[in-house]
Amino acid sequence: MRGIGILVAATLLLAGCAGQSGAIAAGAAATVGDMRISQEDLNSQVTAVLIAQQRPVDSQDAALTGEVLSFLITNDLVDRLAQREGVTVTQGEIDLVLLGYDGDVGGRSEVERIFAERNVAPSQIEAFVKTNLLAKRLSQVIAPGVKADEQNAVLIASLAQISDSVGTQVSPRYGTWDAQRLSVGPIPDDLSVPAP
Repeated sequence: MRGIGILVAATLLLAGCAGQSGAIAAGAAATVGDMRISQEDLNSQVTAVLIAQQRPVDSQDAALTGEVLSFLITNDLVDRLAQREGVTVTQGEIDLVLLGYDGDVGGRSEVERIFAERNVAPSQIEAFVKTNLLAKRLSQVIAPGVKADEQNAVLIASLAQISDSVGTQVSPRYGTWDAQRLSVGPIPDDLSVPAP
């Protein structure tokens, strides 16, 4: 359980209201460069979390939706940075982490319960672990020999740079993308902005 807590804490360091200008394609919840996250994919991921939490699948939870969308975007950005830096993880390494979690908390069903409490569905755990393993390796590659918090800061800055360079956009119905915090912020309130 301690390992899962550390993993979740590490991911939260990656996550966090500035919007991107320009239109987003119809039916897209977000785009990262040429990669499109459809509203259907996002809804499916959110539904999986609600089922894991034993909540009604028609629950309206903007915070959960924003958190899931933030992870999907950040996952793509981590993959892009890993490809650029030549950093990989194997399925065996992912499996080893999962086996360690099973041993720490007494089995996979308990691992799934703990992750569900943190808004990660069973079907998303493997991707979550992969992203965290990649993020840990990347921070060591791009900021070697410095403290962990400094490595995290360099990693976040590198991911934000990729986000800006490829163009990350979120549909206004879900919020705004903050590249510096790697998270979806609140839905824009254009009516409260005074005219220039």
